[in-house]
Amino acid sequence: MTTERDFPEWVLWCVVLVWGANYVVGKWGMAGFDPLTFTVIRFVGATPILFLLLYALEKNLRIQLKDCYELALIGLVGVTIYQTLFMAAVKYATATNASLMLAVSPVFAAIFAWIAGQERLGSRGRRGSALSLLGVIFVLLFGTNKLAVGWDVLRGDLIGLLASSVWGFYPVLAKRMLRKYSALKTITYSSLFGTIFLLMVGFRGVQTLSWSNIPLSAWGSMGFSIVLVTAFGLVVWYHAISRVGANRIMAYMYAVPAVAVITAAIILREQVHVMQGVGAVVIFWGISLIRKDKNLISANQDFAEIAK
Repeated sequence: MTTERDFPEWVLWCVVLVWGANYVVGKWGMAGFDPLTFTVIRFVGATPILFLLLYALEKNLRIQLKDCYELALIGLVGVTIYQTLFMAAVKYATATNASLMLAVSPVFAAIFAWIAGQERLGSRGRRGSALSLLGVIFVLLFGTNKLAVGWDVLRGDLIGLLASSVWGFYPVLAKRMLRKYSALKTITYSSLFGTIFLLMVGFRGVQTLSWSNIPLSAWGSMGFSIVLVTAFGLVVWYHAISRVGANRIMAYMYAVPAVAVITAAIILREQVHVMQGVGAVVIFWGISLIRKDKNLISANQDFAEIAK
């Protein structure tokens, strides 16, 4: 089976599997690194690969100097802040909860686009946002298979929700650059600037690492994140968007949390509380309403173009 214009569907499913498994594989990385140090090394390794792939696919690395400030701001938010929060959520939350918290990103994208005046939030969008946030409450309350609201229980979930809100702000912030440059060029240069910021705040942590004590599984997680999650996943995703279209490709994103939950159940033996499952259903019901809001179609397209 293939998608439109003969783009192989199995390749997209490979990306979904990689991104879904990342919630589990990332936990192995946290056994040898803290979230910030892991993110520093990841993007130091991934950014040169992105530039090589950008040149191979587009044969053009040029950007206008006046856009550097805006791309740097995008990199600060989308790479330095978001990616560090993402790894912290992976470290402290269950893989199931982390994936569900990040799944709410389109809701935040719609809300921020409305606040910024980029899009209008219609009645379906408002109902969808409220439903998804209600689903988040279910997941937060039942995320450990019991009703518990202590800090140790909620810390990772709240970090994941914060990461989700930052990632939802990213397409609003990147809107103008995504109109001017390709999605791959935008993420490549924002990764460059984000890596610079990461080095500024995290290089000391890299220097103090006890390299000999880092387990092989953590290095495997790092390689997985650099090569498969970042380089392979992003390039395939953007190429598919250019061939098939953002709205069609966005549908595959909904399978990522499902893969994360299944992977966590098999490998980490995580169990899903029935009410936690109800929360997941409510979240995706709300997101489906947002996607049907005609006032927010372009906001959803922007998010699809840069979703991870």
